[in-house]
Amino acid sequence: MSTKQKAPFVIEVQPGDYFWCACGESEKQPFCDGSHARKNTGKTPIKANIDAPRKVAWCGCKESANKPFCDGTHRKL
Repeated sequence: MSTKQKAPFVIEVQPGDYFWCACGESEKQPFCDGSHARKNTGKTPIKANIDAPRKVAWCGCKESANKPFCDGTHRKL
């Protein structure tokens, strides 16, 4: 079951590496839980390095031109 949504996942994050779910199948959205491999989606997560604590708008529709971050594409879907 895909967990894509027409809105970003806005989350306060700490510095570090994050793996954004590109397939929409993860149960831990917006982050990868390995579902892409188990379900053979043909997609792989995108690594993002956050260098300072901040609020991030992670793409929820999986269609952003600025993956893994929201660029407002969900408004056109």
